[in-house]
Amino acid sequence: MTVADCLEVMELAYRDLAEGRAVEELRQRMFVDNEGNGRVYGLGRQAAALPRFGIAALRITSSRRKEARQPRDYHLVLLFDLGSGALRAILQGFTLSGLRLGATTALAAKHLTRSNGAVVGVLGSGKQARANLEGIVAATKMKRVKIFSPNSSHRSLFCEEMGRKLEIEVIPVDRPKDVFKDAAVVLCASNAWEPIFDGNWIEDGTLVISLRNSDLNKRPREFDETTIRRSSLVVVCAKKQLEADNQREILDPLEHGAVAWENIHELAELVAGKIPGRRSANEIIFYHSNVGMGIQFAAAGFQAFKLASERKFGRELPQEWFFTDMTPWLELGFHPTS
Repeated sequence: MTVADCLEVMELAYRDLAEGRAVEELRQRMFVDNEGNGRVYGLGRQAAALPRFGIAALRITSSRRKEARQPRDYHLVLLFDLGSGALRAILQGFTLSGLRLGATTALAAKHLTRSNGAVVGVLGSGKQARANLEGIVAATKMKRVKIFSPNSSHRSLFCEEMGRKLEIEVIPVDRPKDVFKDAAVVLCASNAWEPIFDGNWIEDGTLVISLRNSDLNKRPREFDETTIRRSSLVVVCAKKQLEADNQREILDPLEHGAVAWENIHELAELVAGKIPGRRSANEIIFYHSNVGMGIQFAAAGFQAFKLASERKFGRELPQEWFFTDMTPWLELGFHPTS
Protein backbone atom coordinates (compact mmCIF):
# COMPACT_ATOMS: atom_id res chain seq x y z
CA MET A 1 0.00 0.00 0.00
CA THR A 2 1.24 3.51 -0.81
CA VAL A 3 0.46 6.90 0.68
CA ALA A 4 -1.44 7.73 -2.51
CA ASP A 5 -3.73 4.75 -1.85
CA CYS A 6 -4.82 6.43 1.39
CA LEU A 7 -5.51 9.96 0.15
CA GLU A 8 -9.16 9.62 -0.82
CA VAL A 9 -10.26 7.73 2.29
CA MET A 10 -8.32 10.12 4.53
CA GLU A 11 -9.98 13.17 3.00
CA LEU A 12 -13.43 11.59 3.37
CA ALA A 13 -12.65 10.72 6.99
CA TYR A 14 -11.62 14.28 7.85
CA ARG A 15 -14.69 15.73 6.17
CA ASP A 16 -16.90 13.35 8.15
CA LEU A 17 -15.11 14.34 11.35
CA ALA A 18 -15.72 18.04 10.67
CA GLU A 19 -19.38 17.39 9.90
CA GLY A 20 -19.97 15.21 12.99
CA ARG A 21 -20.40 12.03 10.95
CA ALA A 22 -17.31 10.42 12.47
CA VAL A 23 -16.23 10.17 16.10
CA GLU A 24 -12.82 10.08 17.78
CA GLU A 25 -11.25 10.60 21.18
CA LEU A 26 -8.06 12.40 22.17
CA ARG A 27 -4.77 10.52 22.31
CA GLN A 28 -4.19 9.02 25.74
CA ARG A 29 -0.83 7.86 27.09
CA MET A 30 0.05 6.24 30.40
CA PHE A 31 3.63 6.34 31.68
CA VAL A 32 5.15 4.21 34.43
CA ASP A 33 8.67 4.54 35.82
CA ASN A 34 8.34 1.15 37.47
CA GLU A 35 12.05 0.74 38.23
CA GLY A 36 12.69 4.29 39.41
CA ASN A 37 15.60 4.78 37.02
CA GLY A 38 14.02 6.68 34.13
CA ARG A 39 13.41 3.55 32.06
CA VAL A 40 9.84 4.58 31.45
CA TYR A 41 7.18 2.21 30.17
CA GLY A 42 4.48 3.79 27.99
CA LEU A 43 1.07 2.54 26.93
CA GLY A 44 -0.74 4.67 24.37
CA ARG A 45 -4.09 4.47 22.64
CA GLN A 46 -6.26 6.30 20.14
CA ALA A 47 -9.75 5.37 18.99
CA ALA A 48 -12.16 6.50 16.28
CA ALA A 49 -15.25 5.32 14.43
CA LEU A 50 -16.00 5.84 10.74
CA PRO A 51 -19.64 4.93 10.00
CA ARG A 52 -19.02 5.65 6.29
CA PHE A 53 -16.81 2.56 6.18
CA GLY A 54 -18.59 0.64 8.93
CA ILE A 55 -15.55 0.36 11.18
CA ALA A 56 -14.12 1.48 14.49
CA ALA A 57 -10.37 1.49 15.10
CA LEU A 58 -8.27 1.20 18.23
CA ARG A 59 -4.54 1.89 18.00
CA ILE A 60 -2.37 0.57 20.84
CA THR A 61 1.35 1.19 21.43
CA SER A 62 3.48 -0.48 24.09
CA SER A 63 7.06 0.73 24.54
CA ARG A 64 10.02 1.24 26.84
CA ARG A 65 12.40 4.21 26.85
CA LYS A 66 16.15 4.52 27.18
CA GLU A 67 18.36 1.44 27.68
CA ALA A 68 15.47 -0.99 28.17
CA ARG A 69 14.06 -0.33 24.71
CA GLN A 70 14.37 -3.21 22.23
CA PRO A 71 14.54 -2.82 18.43
CA ARG A 72 10.93 -3.99 18.18
CA ASP A 73 7.79 -2.00 17.60
CA TYR A 74 4.87 -3.29 19.67
CA HIS A 75 2.21 -1.36 17.86
CA LEU A 76 -1.21 -2.68 16.81
CA VAL A 77 -4.30 -1.30 15.09
CA LEU A 78 -7.52 -3.24 15.74
CA LEU A 79 -10.49 -2.83 13.39
CA PHE A 80 -13.99 -3.62 14.62
CA ASP A 81 -17.24 -3.97 12.66
CA LEU A 82 -19.78 -1.30 13.66
CA GLY A 83 -22.70 -3.54 12.72
CA SER A 84 -21.80 -6.67 14.65
CA GLY A 85 -19.09 -5.46 17.02
CA ALA A 86 -16.82 -8.25 15.76
CA LEU A 87 -13.07 -7.89 15.38
CA ARG A 88 -12.33 -7.70 11.66
CA ALA A 89 -8.57 -7.23 11.51
CA ILE A 90 -5.36 -6.89 13.52
CA LEU A 91 -2.78 -4.73 11.76
CA GLN A 92 0.83 -4.09 12.69
CA GLY A 93 1.15 -0.34 13.11
CA PHE A 94 4.75 0.61 12.30
CA THR A 95 4.47 0.91 8.52
CA LEU A 96 0.77 1.83 8.68
CA SER A 97 1.64 4.78 10.93
CA GLY A 98 3.95 6.26 8.31
CA LEU A 99 1.28 5.84 5.63
CA ARG A 100 -1.51 7.44 7.67
CA LEU A 101 0.69 10.39 8.58
CA GLY A 102 1.88 10.81 5.01
CA ALA A 103 -1.71 10.90 3.78
CA THR A 104 -2.68 13.42 6.47
CA THR A 105 0.25 15.68 5.59
CA ALA A 106 -0.78 15.39 1.94
CA LEU A 107 -4.18 16.88 2.83
CA ALA A 108 -2.52 19.86 4.49
CA ALA A 109 -0.21 20.34 1.50
CA LYS A 110 -3.12 20.05 -0.94
CA HIS A 111 -5.06 22.84 0.75
CA LEU A 112 -2.21 25.12 1.85
CA THR A 113 0.54 25.02 -0.82
CA ARG A 114 0.74 27.91 -3.26
CA SER A 115 -0.21 26.95 -6.80
CA ASN A 116 3.02 28.16 -8.43
CA GLY A 117 5.39 26.20 -6.17
CA ALA A 118 7.73 23.55 -7.54
CA VAL A 119 10.32 22.89 -4.80
CA VAL A 120 9.94 21.07 -1.49
CA GLY A 121 12.63 21.14 1.18
CA VAL A 122 13.03 18.32 3.69
CA LEU A 123 14.76 18.34 7.08
CA GLY A 124 15.18 14.69 8.07
CA SER A 125 15.74 11.40 6.26
CA GLY A 126 13.92 8.67 8.22
CA LYS A 127 10.63 6.79 7.87
CA GLN A 128 8.40 9.82 8.37
CA ALA A 129 10.45 12.02 6.03
CA ARG A 130 9.97 9.40 3.31
CA ALA A 131 6.24 8.80 3.80
CA ASN A 132 5.36 12.46 4.22
CA LEU A 133 7.37 13.56 1.20
CA GLU A 134 5.54 10.89 -0.76
CA GLY A 135 2.24 12.42 0.36
CA ILE A 136 3.28 15.98 -0.50
CA VAL A 137 4.41 14.99 -4.00
CA ALA A 138 1.20 13.01 -4.57
CA ALA A 139 -1.00 15.96 -3.55
CA THR A 140 0.90 18.87 -5.16
CA LYS A 141 2.86 19.77 -8.28
CA MET A 142 6.32 19.56 -6.73
CA LYS A 143 9.07 18.86 -9.28
CA ARG A 144 12.22 19.06 -7.17
CA VAL A 145 13.28 18.09 -3.65
CA LYS A 146 16.14 19.39 -1.49
CA ILE A 147 17.01 17.39 1.59
CA PHE A 148 19.26 18.01 4.59
CA SER A 149 20.11 15.43 7.23
CA PRO A 150 23.05 15.68 9.67
CA ASN A 151 24.13 12.22 8.52
CA SER A 152 25.56 12.51 4.99
CA SER A 153 25.14 8.81 4.23
CA HIS A 154 21.46 9.02 5.21
CA ARG A 155 21.13 12.02 2.91
CA SER A 156 22.57 10.11 -0.03
CA LEU A 157 20.43 7.05 0.63
CA PHE A 158 17.32 9.23 0.87
CA CYS A 159 18.09 10.89 -2.47
CA GLU A 160 18.68 7.58 -4.19
CA GLU A 161 15.60 5.81 -2.81
CA MET A 162 13.09 8.66 -3.01
CA GLY A 163 14.28 9.90 -6.40
CA ARG A 164 13.71 6.44 -7.81
CA LYS A 165 10.40 5.87 -6.01
CA LEU A 166 8.84 9.26 -6.78
CA GLU A 167 10.49 9.76 -10.18
CA ILE A 168 11.47 13.28 -9.16
CA GLU A 169 14.78 15.11 -8.74
CA VAL A 170 16.01 14.77 -5.15
CA ILE A 171 19.28 16.48 -4.23
CA PRO A 172 21.21 16.74 -0.95
CA VAL A 173 22.22 20.09 0.54
CA ASP A 174 24.95 20.78 3.09
CA ARG A 175 23.14 23.22 5.40
CA PRO A 176 19.61 23.22 6.85
CA LYS A 177 19.21 26.82 5.71
CA ASP A 178 19.61 25.72 2.08
CA VAL A 179 16.36 23.71 2.05
CA PHE A 180 14.37 26.94 2.50
CA LYS A 181 15.70 28.60 -0.66
CA ASP A 182 12.83 28.87 -3.21
CA ALA A 183 10.84 26.19 -1.36
CA ALA A 184 7.06 26.23 -1.59
CA VAL A 185 6.91 23.58 1.16
CA VAL A 186 9.40 22.75 3.90
CA LEU A 187 8.84 19.43 5.66
CA CYS A 188 10.41 18.99 9.10
CA ALA A 189 10.59 15.30 9.99
CA SER A 190 13.31 14.98 12.61
CA ASN A 191 13.78 13.43 16.04
CA ALA A 192 15.22 16.68 17.41
CA TRP A 193 14.77 18.05 20.93
CA GLU A 194 15.58 21.65 20.00
CA PRO A 195 14.50 23.78 17.00
CA ILE A 196 16.26 22.63 13.83
CA PHE A 197 15.90 25.89 11.89
CA ASP A 198 15.61 29.64 12.35
CA GLY A 199 12.15 30.99 11.56
CA ASN A 200 13.79 33.96 9.87
CA TRP A 201 14.97 31.60 7.10
CA ILE A 202 11.40 31.06 5.91
CA GLU A 203 10.71 32.80 2.60
CA ASP A 204 7.39 34.43 1.72
CA GLY A 205 4.84 31.98 0.37
CA THR A 206 6.23 28.93 2.17
CA LEU A 207 4.15 26.25 3.85
CA VAL A 208 6.15 24.90 6.81
CA ILE A 209 5.17 21.48 8.13
CA SER A 210 6.37 20.09 11.47
CA LEU A 211 5.75 16.46 12.48
CA ARG A 212 7.50 16.43 15.86
CA ASN A 213 5.13 16.79 18.82
CA SER A 214 5.26 16.54 22.59
CA ASP A 215 3.23 14.87 25.32
CA LEU A 216 3.22 14.74 29.11
CA ASN A 217 6.39 12.63 29.16
CA LYS A 218 8.60 14.23 26.51
CA ARG A 219 9.17 17.82 25.43
CA PRO A 220 10.81 17.99 21.99
CA ARG A 221 10.77 21.23 19.96
CA GLU A 222 11.32 21.13 16.21
CA PHE A 223 10.45 24.75 15.41
CA ASP A 224 10.97 28.11 17.10
CA GLU A 225 8.59 30.86 18.17
CA THR A 226 9.63 33.05 15.23
CA THR A 227 8.01 30.50 12.91
CA ILE A 228 4.69 30.91 14.71
CA ARG A 229 4.98 34.68 14.86
CA ARG A 230 5.64 34.97 11.11
CA SER A 231 2.79 32.64 10.07
CA SER A 232 -0.51 34.20 9.00
CA LEU A 233 -2.29 30.88 9.49
CA VAL A 234 -1.54 28.12 12.01
CA VAL A 235 -3.21 24.72 11.52
CA VAL A 236 -2.99 21.75 13.90
CA CYS A 237 -4.56 18.32 14.02
CA ALA A 238 -6.41 18.77 17.31
CA LYS A 239 -6.56 21.94 19.44
CA LYS A 240 -7.78 20.07 22.53
CA GLN A 241 -4.64 17.93 22.45
CA LEU A 242 -2.51 21.07 22.90
CA GLU A 243 -3.97 21.50 26.38
CA ALA A 244 -4.44 17.81 27.21
CA ASP A 245 -0.73 17.12 26.62
CA ASN A 246 0.49 20.57 27.72
CA GLN A 247 2.24 21.00 24.36
CA ARG A 248 4.50 23.91 25.15
CA GLU A 249 5.78 24.26 21.57
CA ILE A 250 2.43 25.94 20.78
CA LEU A 251 1.24 26.99 24.25
CA ASP A 252 4.34 29.10 24.95
CA PRO A 253 3.91 31.17 21.74
CA LEU A 254 0.25 31.53 22.69
CA GLU A 255 1.16 32.91 26.11
CA HIS A 256 3.76 35.22 24.56
CA GLY A 257 1.24 36.70 22.12
CA ALA A 258 2.85 35.22 19.00
CA VAL A 259 -0.54 33.81 18.00
CA ALA A 260 -4.11 34.02 19.30
CA TRP A 261 -6.11 30.91 20.26
CA GLU A 262 -8.90 31.82 17.85
CA ASN A 263 -6.38 32.02 15.01
CA ILE A 264 -5.30 28.40 15.44
CA HIS A 265 -7.45 26.08 13.35
CA GLU A 266 -7.86 22.34 12.89
CA LEU A 267 -7.10 20.33 9.77
CA ALA A 268 -10.63 18.89 9.65
CA GLU A 269 -12.08 22.41 9.41
CA LEU A 270 -9.73 23.16 6.53
CA VAL A 271 -10.47 19.96 4.61
CA ALA A 272 -14.23 20.46 5.02
CA GLY A 273 -14.04 24.08 3.80
CA LYS A 274 -15.15 25.53 7.12
CA ILE A 275 -12.15 27.88 7.19
CA PRO A 276 -10.30 29.49 4.28
CA GLY A 277 -6.93 28.05 3.35
CA ARG A 278 -4.22 30.03 1.60
CA ARG A 279 -5.38 33.57 0.79
CA SER A 280 -2.31 34.76 -1.11
CA ALA A 281 0.81 33.37 -2.75
CA ASN A 282 3.04 35.35 -0.38
CA GLU A 283 1.77 34.41 3.05
CA ILE A 284 3.67 32.03 5.33
CA ILE A 285 1.55 29.19 6.68
CA PHE A 286 2.44 26.72 9.44
CA TYR A 287 0.97 23.24 9.84
CA HIS A 288 1.81 21.28 12.99
CA SER A 289 0.94 17.60 13.12
CA ASN A 290 0.55 17.87 16.88
CA VAL A 291 -0.97 14.42 17.46
CA GLY A 292 -1.52 11.09 15.80
CA MET A 293 -5.33 10.98 15.59
CA GLY A 294 -7.56 7.94 15.83
CA ILE A 295 -9.34 9.03 12.66
CA GLN A 296 -6.06 8.68 10.75
CA PHE A 297 -5.60 5.08 11.87
CA ALA A 298 -9.25 4.29 11.16
CA ALA A 299 -9.02 5.56 7.58
CA ALA A 300 -5.61 4.05 6.75
CA GLY A 301 -6.49 0.84 8.60
CA PHE A 302 -9.71 0.47 6.62
CA GLN A 303 -7.85 0.97 3.35
CA ALA A 304 -5.18 -1.56 4.33
CA PHE A 305 -7.84 -4.10 5.30
CA LYS A 306 -9.75 -3.48 2.07
CA LEU A 307 -6.70 -3.93 -0.15
CA ALA A 308 -5.49 -6.96 1.80
CA SER A 309 -8.92 -8.58 1.44
CA GLU A 310 -9.01 -7.89 -2.31
CA ARG A 311 -5.50 -9.29 -2.79
CA LYS A 312 -6.08 -12.21 -0.40
CA PHE A 313 -3.14 -11.10 1.70
CA GLY A 314 -2.76 -11.86 5.39
CA ARG A 315 -3.72 -14.69 7.73
CA GLU A 316 -7.28 -15.59 8.66
CA LEU A 317 -7.70 -16.38 12.34
CA PRO A 318 -10.65 -18.17 13.99
CA GLN A 319 -13.29 -15.70 15.16
CA GLU A 320 -13.87 -17.73 18.33
CA TRP A 321 -10.46 -16.66 19.58
CA PHE A 322 -11.79 -13.14 20.00
CA PHE A 323 -15.17 -13.44 21.68
CA THR A 324 -16.87 -15.26 24.55
CA ASP A 325 -20.08 -17.15 23.82
CA MET A 326 -22.54 -16.06 26.53
CA THR A 327 -25.36 -18.40 25.41
CA PRO A 328 -25.18 -20.63 28.53
CA TRP A 329 -25.64 -17.58 30.76
CA LEU A 330 -28.53 -16.26 28.71
CA GLU A 331 -30.26 -19.65 28.74
CA LEU A 332 -30.21 -19.50 32.53
CA GLY A 333 -31.77 -16.03 32.50
CA PHE A 334 -28.61 -14.08 33.33
CA HIS A 335 -27.52 -10.99 31.45
CA PRO A 336 -23.81 -10.63 32.26
CA THR A 337 -21.93 -7.46 31.40
CA SER A 338 -18.41 -7.05 30.09
